Amino acid sequence: MNFVIELLEENKKYLERNVIKKNLMQVNMQKATRDLKKVSELKKAIKILKIKNRKQ
Repeated sequence: MNFVIELLEENKKYLERNVIKKNLMQVNMQKATRDLKKVSELKKAIKILKIKNRKQ
């Protein structure tokens, strides 16, 4: 379970850095919003998995 959480966190960090590094908010707003939406979904998934992991 911890491996999956770490993998999702790495993916989230990659997407966040990608948006900032490539200056997507000004270059390609649609792609930036898509990536940021994925980031928020990843945050929710990580939160849910951490809660489930604590209960076990």
